[in-house]
Amino acid sequence: WRTVTSRTTELDVLVEPKLDPAGRPKIHDLLEAIRVRPARKEAFPADWVSEDSEATVVEFMMENPGPATTKSPRLVELQSPLGAILLNDVAVLRKFSCTLTVQIDDESWDVRVPTLGAWAIGKALSFGARRNNAAQQPGPDKRAKDLVYLRDLIHAGPEVLTQVTNDLKTVASSHSGRAAMRRAISQLTTPHEDMLANAALQLSTRDNTPPATARAEITGSERFFIELLSEHPGD
Repeated sequence: WRTVTSRTTELDVLVEPKLDPAGRPKIHDLLEAIRVRPARKEAFPADWVSEDSEATVVEFMMENPGPATTKSPRLVELQSPLGAILLNDVAVLRKFSCTLTVQIDDESWDVRVPTLGAWAIGKALSFGARRNNAAQQPGPDKRAKDLVYLRDLIHAGPEVLTQVTNDLKTVASSHSGRAAMRRAISQLTTPHEDMLANAALQLSTRDNTPPATARAEITGSERFFIELLSEHPGD
């Protein structure tokens, strides 16, 4: 984000089904040490919030290991009780990535993250997964946040939009990338009036804008992103 600072401080972390601590503290111990706790009571918490503000700090995700696996969140092996939300479409996030150098105090850390274009596709796909699996995923507020994130991306300025467009061209250069783009279009074009209304309410509350303006920005950004995806038809 070089043009406009992101409006969210939530961190999405894609983890492997099995994560050996190798002598280091477990992830849930590290989170609890900085006053971050599970967002709700469940066997394998994937959503963790700040004890001070109730704001989501981090959410863990995992690739669904197979079509028969439906219970979500699922335990991250060797990290009990840490869980991760199961997603079916994460290959695009793994394949199209880049490395960011993050400065923390006097140390630098290289962090692998999806490109902006791949991240946007991932948000469209996770939105569909949350909506289609409402009984096992976070509530409407959480599901609608993906649409707010897409709105923020589209409104982040011309430099960011150029980067997203270039990223999508790269994603479209592979068969798996084009397939993910088609699925993203399908998710965003499936009727979801309740989610649009919820996302507009979130945006209006956050930015103190009239509800009609917020609604127009959400729907306009969604349509614009669909157009960007549609510029690269799959085979």
